[in-house]
Amino acid sequence: MSLIFTKIFRFLWLLFFILLIFLDRESNYTKIGLIVFLLILTLITVLRTLESKKEWNEIVKDLKDDEKEVFK
Repeated sequence: MSLIFTKIFRFLWLLFFILLIFLDRESNYTKIGLIVFLLILTLITVLRTLESKKEWNEIVKDLKDDEKEVFK
């Protein structure tokens, strides 16, 4: 499930940059749509980063004390 989401997420970033290059920037609706799309992608990126941080904190907690020094 995570791998599929990652591939879709990467495709959405690629789609954003393609739209940014090729869409007509004269239209206000296009500008607003791209800004909203960018905000959604940014929000998803931040949430994924926070979730990864939680997972890494759990992994580090499970390590022995001498192994934890690597992550400091």
